[in-house]
Amino acid sequence: MRDKYFYEVMFDDTSIDVSKEVGLVWSIANSLRGAYTSDKYKDVIIPMVIIRRFECALEATKDAVVAKHKQNPNLPAALLCQVSKYPFYNTSEFTLKRLLDDSDSIASNLKSYIEGFSANIQLILEKLLKFSTQIDKMDKSNRLYSVVKKFSDLDLYPAHVDSMKMGYIFEDIIRRFSENAEAGDHYTPREVIRLMVNVLLAEGCNDLLTDEGKIATVLEIKAPRLIRFNDSSADFAA
Repeated sequence: MRDKYFYEVMFDDTSIDVSKEVGLVWSIANSLRGAYTSDKYKDVIIPMVIIRRFECALEATKDAVVAKHKQNPNLPAALLCQVSKYPFYNTSEFTLKRLLDDSDSIASNLKSYIEGFSANIQLILEKLLKFSTQIDKMDKSNRLYSVVKKFSDLDLYPAHVDSMKMGYIFEDIIRRFSENAEAGDHYTPREVIRLMVNVLLAEGCNDLLTDEGKIATVLEIKAPRLIRFNDSSADFAA
């Protein structure tokens, strides 16, 4: 059933309207004008979207995770993940909304909040995106409080924005930030990939996905990765 779902999504020509959510994020990006050039907005916006999405997902179990961590700060990560019901967690008592209660210490408190995330999330925010550098820059230019406040009101709760829609939001944000990128650095939207696959399989391939046991492998040169279609479902192998 899961494979069938991904196959139907891959070849579904309908798209999800994320203009409202992306418009809100883009309006936050515009508040960075002056302190950042437009090509650097992504250094703030992408990490903040990630933080807010994780915060929304963890909200229902956050207090329980914090309580467990207080009882035993050395509790294994796997047990905290069981409490959070996600493969990640946050042990800090801060939230983006609570950070606003102490504007003078918002930079250090935001860093503390990020340090409360599980190691896999810190890897994304700090080692890959180096977000602490942007926190200091926003704080120095008096942008940090405003950015945190606006993101604290952004609705990215899974009950309202499911994983598929969140994927479209993130893709559209990345696409906008890549509009002035160098050749070869552009993001390819999923609709373009879907069209390319449909064209590849359009003619003379009526039996490609119907004959029992038949496997077709498409090599994506740039990545490189293999996309393998097996029977009437799609199996994706990176």
